[in-house]
Amino acid sequence: MKEIVLRVDATFGLNVKVGDEVPTGHRLGVSAKTAKVLCSPASGVVREIAFDPDRHEFRIVIDPA
Repeated sequence: MKEIVLRVDATFGLNVKVGDEVPTGHRLGVSAKTAKVLCSPASGVVREIAFDPDRHEFRIVIDPA
């Protein structure tokens, strides 16, 4: 299965780090501004978390299980 790439505003507080195993529905982060929750759309392992300064967002890559 292909990797899952999520992009989220940098104001989100992330609850995961690279190497974490996440099940479907696991809370990845919460917006400090709106309290909106970002959940994993599939089970897998967080392979990468990067900050994109041009878009002011985090890029989270999950390798599906």
